[in-house]
Amino acid sequence: MTKQREQPSSPILEGRTAVCAAFLILLVLVSAPLFSTVLPPLVDYPNHLARLDLIAQGGNAFYAVRWAPLADLAADVAVPALALAMPLDLAAKLFLVLSFALIAGGIAWLNRIAWGAWRPWPLLGFLLLYNRTFLWGFINYLFGVGVALCGIALWLALEKRPRLRLLLSIPVALLCFFSHLAAFGVYALAVAGTEMLPLAALLHARQWRQAAWRTATMTAPFVLPAIVLFGFAPTAPDGAVSFGAVWRKADLLFSVFDNYSRPFDVVCFALFAGLLAALALTRRLAVAPRLGAACAMLFAAYLLLPNQMVGGFGADHRLPPALFAVLIAMSAPVLSRRAALLLGGAAAAMLLLRVAAIEVAWRRADAIYAADLAAIDALPSGARLAVAYPPREVNGGGIPVLHTAALAASRRAAFVPILFADETQQPLRLRPPFDALAAATSPTAIWAAFVDGDAATGREISPVLRQYDFVVFAHRKPFAVAPRDCLRRAPSPPNFQLFAIDRDRACF
Repeated sequence: MTKQREQPSSPILEGRTAVCAAFLILLVLVSAPLFSTVLPPLVDYPNHLARLDLIAQGGNAFYAVRWAPLADLAADVAVPALALAMPLDLAAKLFLVLSFALIAGGIAWLNRIAWGAWRPWPLLGFLLLYNRTFLWGFINYLFGVGVALCGIALWLALEKRPRLRLLLSIPVALLCFFSHLAAFGVYALAVAGTEMLPLAALLHARQWRQAAWRTATMTAPFVLPAIVLFGFAPTAPDGAVSFGAVWRKADLLFSVFDNYSRPFDVVCFALFAGLLAALALTRRLAVAPRLGAACAMLFAAYLLLPNQMVGGFGADHRLPPALFAVLIAMSAPVLSRRAALLLGGAAAAMLLLRVAAIEVAWRRADAIYAADLAAIDALPSGARLAVAYPPREVNGGGIPVLHTAALAASRRAAFVPILFADETQQPLRLRPPFDALAAATSPTAIWAAFVDGDAATGREISPVLRQYDFVVFAHRKPFAVAPRDCLRRAPSPPNFQLFAIDRDRACF
């Protein structure tokens, strides 16, 4: 890979051994919170965990495992496989650690390819691992981003061995694709970006044959995934495309630092962005041209992407972690030893404070989830559990309880209508007639009827609710369920109120 004329200095942690040792220490540090709680408080994580457990079990009376060539299978394949040798809860947490390792390792490897040496600068990537995308629980996507970053590094490392590069990039592209479609897009855009400058040089020199060969080798790895996507993969019936407010594009960049304390996270983001800006303005930040082009390609995609497409929400929300990862990988500071030591110390202190903040928040979550799981474990096996929550509960902040009830599907072999079992996204299907029952059950409608006091909605939802044994009302903020003859409170915590349903008594 072509390098800048002025090479950055790296007076501390020089060499592969020192950088790898620091990498392992930091990986252990950022992974520690994952093992300090019974359930990492990621919005979608309990739902994923329940699905992965059911896949490992081979399904049950309500759910069937149906494999298909889906572009969203990373955890669905890896975690049940790991669970053959360990408890599934541990396997899922190790999958998260592996995602951390792939992302941080991909950044470090890319930086090594760009600058010809192992340097401490790319270890800044550890600051970005606890981002809003991770707290939402988009675990397949983040795993795929890690694969994409390593794949881009491999692509550049094999620059002078085009046939081997082509041979290896095909399985990398397929692995990105089957991990997550958006991660596959990151890989495709980044590879295209890295090839822009060499291809432009060939075209400028009118070397048409070499340009055609380079274009062919650049596009060949993506042919098989495209065939699978358009020829064999199930497609979502809802193809709606919508764009969010323009100002949100700037705000979403902050999501790479957005955790639990807005003032603290804003300060961290400002310091990080200020560091990059200061180094750039004083011309002390060297940039690898080809990775810079890849970063520009990703940024352009981020600006152009809608908020919703291909049946998925937050298409543009997902890009900032990948964008900042490439931004760190492509750059390197030109610093004195003293400045490097100060920067390294400040970055280490910031990381320690951020991990400590995560640990505090997650330990608080642990007590909440322990009580919620105790209520779930008291359910009879095979129960039908309806779930109610307000629309405002679909939010990535605080300690989420949106999907905790989904764990009843695996822990108590229960029917839970909110479990992720979409044939276009997961290898799990609801068996008839429970697929129709799930489609008719609206968590927000149940909430409106019993908590907000909407009697008209209550009369509409009552016939559906009579087909359940229990209903749980979940919200991270205090709430009260109005007394109803059909509901009998079961032992459960305030944020996760469980009621048995008496089918012989009217609700409205």
